[in-house]
Amino acid sequence: MLQAFVQAATQGSFSAAARKLGKSQSTVSAAVASLEIDLDVVLFDRSSRKPTLTPAGQVLLQRAEQVLEAS
Repeated sequence: MLQAFVQAATQGSFSAAARKLGKSQSTVSAAVASLEIDLDVVLFDRSSRKPTLTPAGQVLLQRAEQVLEAS
């Protein structure tokens, strides 16, 4: 889930993240949605064609990148 979120945030789209991860777009979207439910927070503003990070998403991105780099 965390990798899907980081890739979606850094690639700028769920489709690009899916290509990078070798997964389907629906798998990446579902992983991010599941993460949002688990954390009870909205991570992306999906009101436009290109999803953008919310303030909570920006905070999580910084921490998630640190966690993934350390592992």
